[in-house]
Amino acid sequence: MSLSRLTIIIPTFYPGRIIKKCLASLPPVSEIIIIDNGEDLELEKTIKLQKLKIKHFKVGDVGLSKSFNIALAKSKNENILITQPDVYFEKNSILNLIKAQKKYKKVGIISPLLFEKKKYSQYDYLDLSLSKSGNLQNKKKQKKINILPSGDICVEAVNATAMLIKKSIIKKINGWDENIYTYHEDIDLCLRLRKKGYSIMKIKNSIVNHIGFGSNKKKNKAKAEQSRNWHYCWSSLYFKDKFSSRPIFYFFFIKMFLKYFIKFIINFMLQRKEHYSRSFIRFMACLNYIFIKKANYRIKY
Repeated sequence: MSLSRLTIIIPTFYPGRIIKKCLASLPPVSEIIIIDNGEDLELEKTIKLQKLKIKHFKVGDVGLSKSFNIALAKSKNENILITQPDVYFEKNSILNLIKAQKKYKKVGIISPLLFEKKKYSQYDYLDLSLSKSGNLQNKKKQKKINILPSGDICVEAVNATAMLIKKSIIKKINGWDENIYTYHEDIDLCLRLRKKGYSIMKIKNSIVNHIGFGSNKKKNKAKAEQSRNWHYCWSSLYFKDKFSSRPIFYFFFIKMFLKYFIKFIINFMLQRKEHYSRSFIRFMACLNYIFIKKANYRIKY
């Protein structure tokens, strides 16, 4: 398997200029598929200036999970690299992922080390508390990763900044869960793969740098922040519901529901607009999960 048989998938939602650095870091692969969730004219101009083999699909605001599934169906290769517009790869990092995939034949996902602001990220991978059946157990606090691995390591879950995976393996678990619009769709994928007996690995000699970005227009930042808060809360509930026992989920829901309701009341009384707006959005996401159970919150730019 080589670069000539690799498809790179990038979902976008008004990425602005930041995607240029991502595209500049990519080697000449067989195809790059950009799944556009917005109507971004600047993105179209950026794509036209590239020498890479890019296929651009406008799909509407469908979210990350559905974007990945659409791209998967349109890809012509077995080998798939999932990445994001706000990252860039160090030289030979993608090639080293492919070499590692040949070496570790029974691994489901191969992922590079994650750096932020030139430092090793404490969110590089997740140290979850899992039962023998692969479900989440009650754990008070997520461990943060602070030590740079000395070699290739097996982990429990990785985020979607960069994932190398085979199309045939993704199909065994029916792709990404489209109930999730954004947040936790990557961890959900990892846990379902682990239940099928696949391992998840981080590779020492492959590095991806996360830049982070907002909307390409300042006026959209408040709307984007509302969307992130709503979906983070909703997806957290969905994920916990899916992978936890009933008692653990109900405890988690009640705790979250009361937390954001109380925060909203206190901040509203103190006239802290930014804080009570955030709490209100998350509180409404809790209500949606119980009564509607559909990640239907959308913003218009």
